[in-house]
Amino acid sequence: MKQKKKNLIIYGDSSYAEMIAHYFMTDSVYQVVAFCVDKEYKTREEIDALPVISREDIEDYFSSANHYIFAAIGYKSVRTHKVLFEKITQLSFPVASYISSKAIIDASCKIGINCLILPGVILEPDTIIEENCFINSGAIVCHHTCIKAHTILAAGSLIGGHTTIGKSSLIGFNATVAELLQVADETLLGAGSLLLQNTEKHTMYVGTPAKAVRKHTDTGIVLLSK
Repeated sequence: MKQKKKNLIIYGDSSYAEMIAHYFMTDSVYQVVAFCVDKEYKTREEIDALPVISREDIEDYFSSANHYIFAAIGYKSVRTHKVLFEKITQLSFPVASYISSKAIIDASCKIGINCLILPGVILEPDTIIEENCFINSGAIVCHHTCIKAHTILAAGSLIGGHTTIGKSSLIGFNATVAELLQVADETLLGAGSLLLQNTEKHTMYVGTPAKAVRKHTDTGIVLLSK
């Protein structure tokens, strides 16, 4: 007997949110029934024939008894990634996660709510992925490692064993973090870099081996599109 799919609301209306909706629709137990955004940012009425509803009004349209929600927010600003996740946790809906059927995840791993685990990801034994972490395609997290809340691992990144990645950090494309390290909160590791040392909070590291290049204490991690 075919399993009935669970109804899902996607918080976000960017092309990134559309991509995540596609993954949910084609490779999960969820079916997307609507998108929502904050009222002040609402610019369209539908996406792919699905309604776009103001977040402030969403509970008037759907019941939390049979609908889930997922914050599909990109990472131009990692602090915003956290803030918008916190907005959906104030609603009554249970929060979903997307875990690709093409990811390799040991049964001992623990994964929090609103996590995104894309195709090709490998999570080795006793890995902990806390809430609102996005692990992008091809990333590898080695054994006994903890990825703290609101952190993003870009495609192709590698995290060594027995390492902790602090909250609201971003590990860039094809970057490597060696084993046995303590990566502080809001660390930004540049694309292709190799990190061989513990880091300081609110600091960007680049190079091979990676060195500290600047602070972002006031703004947090912000990636500006060209």
